[in-house]
Amino acid sequence: MKSTRLACAFAALFSPVLASAEAEPVGVRTNTARLMTTDAAEVIDAPVLGLQRTAIPLFAGVAVDTSLYADALLAPNLGLRWALAAGPHRIVLGARYTHFVGASVYSDTVESEAPAIQSFEPELSGPSFYGVYGLVLGPLQLQGEARYGHYTTDYLSFTGGAGLNFAGHWSVVAEAGVRVKGGSAFRAAAGIRYGGDGLGFGLGAAYVDLSDPALPGESLPVLPVLDLSWTFR
Repeated sequence: MKSTRLACAFAALFSPVLASAEAEPVGVRTNTARLMTTDAAEVIDAPVLGLQRTAIPLFAGVAVDTSLYADALLAPNLGLRWALAAGPHRIVLGARYTHFVGASVYSDTVESEAPAIQSFEPELSGPSFYGVYGLVLGPLQLQGEARYGHYTTDYLSFTGGAGLNFAGHWSVVAEAGVRVKGGSAFRAAAGIRYGGDGLGFGLGAAYVDLSDPALPGESLPVLPVLDLSWTFR
C-alpha cells in the first residue's frame, strides 16, 4: 500500500496533466503577460525578469515594466500597467514611453552598408497606449487588444488573440490583427507558451510584412519570437 501511494505521488509530481487534473483551468499563463507580439490578458502578481517584459507589481493590479529587448536595442522604455481579473473577465490598460538613443549608431551602420542612402535618421521615441479585454473559458482564453503609438508616424492596431492550455503549464497561442494607420496592414503570430511557478518560456513566429529600412530592398515577412523569464513567486 505504501509503495502504491508513493508511486501515485511521483506520477502526479512528474506529470503536469495529472498534477493539474483536479484544479480548475485558468486559461493561459505566460508570466510576462505577453502572448507573442501583443499583451496578454493576465494579471502580473509577482516580480518577473523577462526578455519581453520585466515588471514589478505595486498594488491593486498596477505594475511598472520595461522591455529588455527594446533596452538592448538602444530604446530604453518604461511602462505602467493595470490589470483586473473578475471571474472569467480580464481587463488591462497600459502606457509606455520609449526614448530611442541609438539613432546615430543605426544611421552610421545603414549609411555605410548602403551608400545609395544619403541620410537615414530613425526616430522611435514617443508614448504608446493599449487596452486588452480577455475572456477565460476553462482552458481556452480569448482576447482583443487595441494599441496606439505616437512616434515619427502614428499607428493604431487592433489584434485578436487566443490561447489554449493543453497540459499543465503549457499552452498554444495565436494572434491576428491589422494596423489601420501606419505600418503593415496585416499581422499574425503563433507559438507555444510555458508559464511555470518560476520559469516562463515562449517560442513562435510572427508575420509582420515588414520592409526593414535597415535592409534596403530586403523583406522580412516572418520573424522569430523568443521569450524567457523567471518569476519570483
